[in-house]
Amino acid sequence: MTGDHDGAAPAAAPAPPPAVVPVPPPAVAPGPTRHRLRATAVRTVLTRWARAVAEIPRWLWIAAAAIVAIVIVVMLMGGLAQAQPSPSQLGAGDEARTSVYAVTVLDAQFTSEVESEYLEAEPGEKLLVMTMLFENLSDQPIGVGTTADRLKAGIINTDDPLLDLTGIAEIGSASVWRADGSAGQVILQPGVPSEVTIAWTVPEDAFADGVVSLDVHEVEIRRGAVILSSGVVTWRPAELSAQITVDATEAP
Repeated sequence: MTGDHDGAAPAAAPAPPPAVVPVPPPAVAPGPTRHRLRATAVRTVLTRWARAVAEIPRWLWIAAAAIVAIVIVVMLMGGLAQAQPSPSQLGAGDEARTSVYAVTVLDAQFTSEVESEYLEAEPGEKLLVMTMLFENLSDQPIGVGTTADRLKAGIINTDDPLLDLTGIAEIGSASVWRADGSAGQVILQPGVPSEVTIAWTVPEDAFADGVVSLDVHEVEIRRGAVILSSGVVTWRPAELSAQITVDATEAP
């Protein structure tokens, strides 16, 4: 060994790298939420709408108010209701034809009694006896003043009859019979014309001028109105189809 290495100092260790301090990102103010954006949009729309309304000329508001008032008055007076067809104005011998029956008034008389039917008017009353030609246009038998099978025609003697006297409230029930005098209930077969007589009791001062009008109604057909009798067919009066006006004579 030589003296070159004796007593030599050891080599110094390398210095460590400087520490890296993380820098936080700059703070960012939070943006508006979805709810705030929606509220802002709504306020903008309402503001624009309010400005647009404010810019409408005053005379347009007055005109609109007048139109609304006119529409309300027309509605209250029934002006917007569906128009009903005017009834046909007929006389003696003219046929009033509906969808399921046809009737023609042949004769009308005032009397105090009908001996063959044991009818007699009370004091202050009189009988209006009208003879008509009936035809059943339906496909089932119908009764006049009665029910045939399961069909309730309601021609007379109901709260809302298909045939009723114009402007006069008859007294009690009407009587009906065949004009040929045959006994039994009046049942009309489909497609078979029959002469039928109906007698109404009316006040003695009714029809003072001798002119009698009969209202003829179209028919609304209802089926199965009663749960326990689902097969029952009921005829109800619909719009006024015709008005037959005749001169009634005094019976001798």
